[in-house]
Amino acid sequence: MAYVNGAADHGSASAIVIPAAVSTPQAQSKSVEEMEKVRARLAEPFDPAEIKWRVTATTTTQTKRGPQKRGQLVAYTDQRAYTDRLNDVFGEWGWTRTYNVQVAQNFERRSGGDRNQTAVSAKVVVVSTVTVHGLGSHTGVGEEWADDENAATRAEAQAFKRACACFGLGRYLYDLDKVWVDLNQYNRPVQTPPLPDWARPARSAGSVAAAAQPRQGLVREETLAKVNELCESAGFGLSQWVLRTYGGTTDPAKIGFAKLTSVMERLTDILNGIVRLRRAVERIGSDRHTQICRELKLASDSIDDIPDRNALRALLTRVEAAASESDPNGASAQGGIAEARGHLLHAARTAAAKRPEGTTRSLGDIIAEASEGEWTLDSLTRLTESDVAKVVAITDRIAAL
Repeated sequence: MAYVNGAADHGSASAIVIPAAVSTPQAQSKSVEEMEKVRARLAEPFDPAEIKWRVTATTTTQTKRGPQKRGQLVAYTDQRAYTDRLNDVFGEWGWTRTYNVQVAQNFERRSGGDRNQTAVSAKVVVVSTVTVHGLGSHTGVGEEWADDENAATRAEAQAFKRACACFGLGRYLYDLDKVWVDLNQYNRPVQTPPLPDWARPARSAGSVAAAAQPRQGLVREETLAKVNELCESAGFGLSQWVLRTYGGTTDPAKIGFAKLTSVMERLTDILNGIVRLRRAVERIGSDRHTQICRELKLASDSIDDIPDRNALRALLTRVEAAASESDPNGASAQGGIAEARGHLLHAARTAAAKRPEGTTRSLGDIIAEASEGEWTLDSLTRLTESDVAKVVAITDRIAAL
């Protein structure tokens, strides 16, 4: 016998051993047994904490409370989960992967700034080959539009996971039903769909899920510590609102890992808004800030007394508007319109890169959302020096999306 990774003393402790050659009926029988173990461990569902959901379609329905946006969700998981499973089954030296990256030119697509127009663009096409020593190889293809600054990374992940699916790894995700759920104002699902029993891993001591528990527990503790740190920085009112809205409880320790990650992302967004608020307050002074807080009927001008995200958004809008009125040319110190426009486009690309895998969110969509429909991608070329302050404000708003 030979270990798949080629080193019996250095491979994964749980790596499966496959006979290097089959010459007798007894060896043939054992080979079949080993192959069945490989198939079972590759087909084992991922831990539910690894599963994520992306919105692939939306619709609006009428309810007693008025229009309600709903989205169709599809399950997926990060490529790291695939890599971890291959390492668990075959050992780090028992498999390899390669990538062949090409750029295909002259594809016609709808323009991001105007959906009624088309533009010619290129695509990044990646072919990934996954080879398991002693078993064979499979390939998968991934593609992304080249104007996405993370196109190669996304296409590589897509190609790698498709190649793994040919071995049976993660293949069950294709069999999960697409589900429709309510979406919040940010087009995010308000609840995570439950997984059927057959899409959950066996909880035996020797299962992949059980072996992954210590690592997942460590990650959860690190995430919990980060959430507690963010709550301190976000203030009492906003942190409590985030915990209730996205975690279902005001005690971070009682929140499951999947929701805890969402809470951490929301708190990070809140802190981006607070940074913008403090920057604008420095420009208008504490007295004007206090006056605006009173006009908005906030309990005080303290961060702790901002009750929710809507209140933060309203306060931020008023304070930034006051800052622009008191110092209309203040943003000029940050550079002219060309530099301000460059910062705006960079922020929009960064926001687009954060979109869930498989969804589309163009630069034009992000700019239109942040400017409340006032600007499109094409209209940026017509801005003048008098628009610098507004460009800076919109850039800060995009950073908080």
